[in-house]
This record gives sequence, C-alpha cells and structure tokens, in this order.
Amino acid sequence: MKKYYEYRRSDYIYNLLIILSIVLLYVTGQWLFATGLLVAFAIVVFYFNSLYTYKKKRWERFVVNILTKMSNTVIAALEKSSIPIVLVRENGEIIWYNKETLELFKEKHHNFRLEEITSDYKSEILGVSESKELEIKIHEKNYQVLVIPVKHQEKEFEENLRIVVFHDISMVKEAEAKITSVLSIEVDNYSDLLNSVDSEKKPFLLAEIENYIYSYGHELKAMVRKYESNKFMMVVPEYYIHEQIRKKFPVLDHIKNIHQGNSIEPTLSIGIGKGGKNPEENQSLSKAAKELALGRGGDQVVIKTPTNLSFYGGSSKEIEKKSRVRSRVVAHALEEIIKDSHRVYIMGHKNPDMDCFGSAVGIKVIARGLGKKAVIINEEPYLNIRPIYDKFIELSEYKEDIISLERAKAKVKKEDTLIIVDVHARNHVLSNEIISMFDKVVIIDHHRRTPDQITGAVLSFIETYASSTSELVTELIQYIFDKPEMSVLEAEALFAGIRVDTKSFNFKTGVRTFEAASFLKRQGARTQEVREMFAQDLESYNRRAEIIRNAVIIDKMAIATVDDSEDPVLSAQAADELANFKDIHAAFVLTRQDNDIIINGRSLKELNVQLILEELGGGGHMTMAGAKIKDCTLEEAFEMLMEAITKHRKEESNI
Repeated sequence: MKKYYEYRRSDYIYNLLIILSIVLLYVTGQWLFATGLLVAFAIVVFYFNSLYTYKKKRWERFVVNILTKMSNTVIAALEKSSIPIVLVRENGEIIWYNKETLELFKEKHHNFRLEEITSDYKSEILGVSESKELEIKIHEKNYQVLVIPVKHQEKEFEENLRIVVFHDISMVKEAEAKITSVLSIEVDNYSDLLNSVDSEKKPFLLAEIENYIYSYGHELKAMVRKYESNKFMMVVPEYYIHEQIRKKFPVLDHIKNIHQGNSIEPTLSIGIGKGGKNPEENQSLSKAAKELALGRGGDQVVIKTPTNLSFYGGSSKEIEKKSRVRSRVVAHALEEIIKDSHRVYIMGHKNPDMDCFGSAVGIKVIARGLGKKAVIINEEPYLNIRPIYDKFIELSEYKEDIISLERAKAKVKKEDTLIIVDVHARNHVLSNEIISMFDKVVIIDHHRRTPDQITGAVLSFIETYASSTSELVTELIQYIFDKPEMSVLEAEALFAGIRVDTKSFNFKTGVRTFEAASFLKRQGARTQEVREMFAQDLESYNRRAEIIRNAVIIDKMAIATVDDSEDPVLSAQAADELANFKDIHAAFVLTRQDNDIIINGRSLKELNVQLILEELGGGGHMTMAGAKIKDCTLEEAFEMLMEAITKHRKEESNI
C-alpha cells in the first residue's frame, strides 16, 4: 500500500512550517541562520525522498513475490480443481490439463487431443476469437463450456491457445426438463384452407395437418390436446423450447410442405407462455401470445413471459378472409355499443393520414345513423389530410364536431364511448391520457398487432388482411344500414382512405376491397374528385425526384436521406416509388424533422420491412411500415437501420 512509501499529511504540514520559518528568518534579516536552516532542510528532504524511493522498490518486490506465490497456489488449485480445465493449441492438441479432465476421456493416455472430448464442437471451439460459452454433451452429461482465447509469444515460440473450462450443468438441465411451458397452436385461415381443396381431399389434408402437429408434439416430448378443429395445446419441457428458439422454429416452414391439392399453404400461429409462476399462468400467457401472433398476420411464433415478448417468423403475407361472419358479428356488437352510449368520441393516430380521417368520418356516419352525437378528436398537423380536411371544416356539422383534445377532455362523461381507428398501439395513438377517461373503448384497425397494444377494449376489430381501416368501416356501414345516410363528401373520404393505403388499388387489394369501393361509388363517391385531392404541383414532384436520385443502393435495398423536410408525405411517396424499381427488394427513406428521424419502409418483394422497423420501435405491415427515432441524427439512424437489416437477414438465413 502507498502508506509504506508516500508522504503522510503530517509530513506536508511539517514541511510547510519549516518553509514558513525560513521565509520569516529572511524577512527579519537573519540571513546566516536562515541559510543554514535551508541547507539542513534540503538535506532532510533529499534523505526522505531516497528513503521513500527505497521503500517503494521493496514494496514492489514484496507484491511480485506475493503474486508469484499466488500464481503457484492458483496453478496448484487448478490442478486439483473439481472443474475440468484444458489448454489447447490451434491444431487441437491439448498441452495442459488438470486431473479432473481425465474423467472426460474414454481412454487414459498422455497425448490427448480435443476431438477425444468432443468432435462435434472442435471447429467451433478452435474458431473462437473472443470469450464465448457453448453447451455440449459428453458421456451423457451436459456441460457449459467457457472458451477463452489466449495469444502468447516468447522468443521463437508463438501460439494461439484456447483455455477451455467445463462446467457440469447436468443437474441444471435435469431441473429445466421438469419446468414446463405451454404452447397454444392454431391453424391460420382454417375455413379458407379447406375451401381451397376438393371435397374428397379434405379428410386427407386435415389428417396430414393433425398428424404433423402430433408428431411435432412427440418431438418436443409434449402432452398434446386438440380442443377445437383447428386449435391445439401442448405442455412442453422448457428445454425443448430453448432448442426450438435456437433453430428458429423450423415447424413454421415445414408445415407449408403439406399439399393435398390445396391452393393455400397451411400456416400456424403459435403462442408460447413461459416463466409464469404456475401452469395456469403459462396457459394464460400462451393464449395472449397466440392472439398476438394471429393479429400480426399469423405464420409466426410469439413467446410471452411475464416481462417480455419475442417474435419468430411472420414472413407470409396476410390472406384475405372470404368469410364475412366476423364483420357481421362486429357490426351488430358495435351497433349495440353505440346505442347504449350517450355520445361517441372518435380518435385516430398522431399526424393522421387519409385512412385515419376517412375511417373516423365513416364511424361518425354510423353514429349519426343510430341517432347518436359523434365528435372527431383531432390535432395539428393536418398536412397529410389537408386537401379533404379543408372541405369538411367548411361544413357546419364538422366544423362543430371536429374538436381538440382539451375540449374533448372537458366534455367526456362516464356514459360516453371512445372508438379508436387506424391504430391500436399506445405509442402511436393521438392521446393515451384520454383513453383512461372512458369505460368503453372500441378499436378498429388493420395494422399488425404490436406488443404495446391498447388493452381493456370492449370490442377489438383488428383485421390485418384488410387493405385499410376505411375498408373495414365501409363493411360495417353496409351491415348496420340497408340505406345509410351518407353524403358524397363522406363517401369520398372513405374512398380516399382506401385509395391511399392501396396505392391507387395497386397494393394489398382483395375482392372485399373492390366491393367496398364499389359500394362507395354507389353512394356518390367521385373518383375524379378524389384523384384531384392527390394532385401534386411541379415543385413537389421535383423534390420527390431529388430524393429518389440521391438514394444509394446497398445489397438490393434503396436507402435515401432527407435533411429537414417540411413535407413528410414526399418521403413516403419517394419510398413507394423506390420500391417499384426493378431488382430493388426494399426501400427506406430517412427524414429529419427537428431532432427526430422518421423512417418510411416499403417492399414489394419478400423482405419484411415491418419486422425490420419493429427493431427501431416502429411497425406496420410486411410491405409498408414506419418508425420514429427521437433525439437522433441521420447518421446514427442510418447505422441503426443497417444493424436492424443485418440482424433480420441473419435470422432469416438461420431458419
């Protein structure tokens, strides 16, 4: 310690007193005495400095001796340790091992090699460039192996060695095998799948799917129970869940190989509940996870613990549901909820777009037809909806019924209902605070479910197959009214919402999309008027062309950056156009707004932009998604985006 060879505080005090005395003697004119004292003081200081230097060197030798003794003691302890430890050369030759390591070898001799312990993991162990842990099996025992690379050079010798430490975790694995997780499995679009095959082949298709699921359960050593025609539940040892996570759940791809003449590939939505206090809690977690998987489009696995969510798969596009049963049921339920309400409040997401505003107008049409007052909560900016918003605000009804958040908070009563459209995520809804003021909340949306979804809704109508929320609301109007009271402008608002989200009916359109559009045309929607809402001036066109021109192509992805854009719609339009180019698998446009970065992602190919942008806190659909990164520069956002893309592609390649 430094106390053996450094000055103490008292030494400094004494030195200071002596120096002050010398100065005082010089000031009073006692030159001879002062000079003698100064010489004596210098000699004393020199002596003590020499003494302290000597003590410091002795202390350093003392420390070296201790370390030498410790190293000898540590080596002796390692040799006698109950944990097997080996030192391996690059070629797999073991040049040192302790006594416990002998238990790992079948044959006892002196020239051991790593492959005699484990041949399967030899290349992985020798290929480690930084400390890493592996799990291997030796003589029916499970070991967690810590591999530490060590480079040593001394004179003409130079070796890249590996220290390998074997921890026996057999008892831990045995305990894990007794911990169970619960799987909830549902065959996606079951009725549509059956309708896609000839009647005589339906039993064979059903039998093959069921046999595959039971075989999968057998592989996981699970208890399997079928409780509905397309729903299964499994109780699985947690060890096998970890194995499936490591393999990225190949079951999602393998079941698609089942073919009995069906035109639709069978896919699964799997929810896994684990980490709960008991099987009942795990079952509840698994059901919630499965609903989330279904809400995100199916064909994926969601793992839910009490504190975390994990997603795997989700690479298949949503299939349009031909059955309208759910829409009719929801329409009837919504009608009853509105009739039982005093007033209806309608709210969308921040920075509303045409689909958000159009679907809000559609809900107002329903409420008005049922004799209830309905108001739309909206806040600036209205940039995305300005062309149609200006037309509505001229109408006396809408001028009065489009209100701010503050006005809405002051008017809300307990008997009122809040209907949220085109959003279900707390991070994107216009206001979280106002939701808590309502006892009855309804959600109508078409986006894939996100982990931060709004909970506690009395009615949730989230259909990812739909092109837009405006399409869903248009269907509800048809089921509630035979002859709805809808103005031409209201029909055009819904039509505009569908048109925007389908990119002029070129993207994510199905039969039901065109039927909804046809209904709106019969209500007087004028396509020419709607088209003029989207007409651009030459300056906007040139700015969008500039964004496209400056895009860089990285591994078949177009990425453009926009510094401080006044019109974020241009960035979204630029991303749409970039994704349309040949050999471009995806397009991302990063736009700076104040201190935040807005990312628009588009894809017309197989790359899932939703999963990529979810890594950055965003969401959306497979082919159209967005994210907002707060307090970030364009350069930082670009790096974060590339990391998310790399991670996604790495996971896809491992499936």
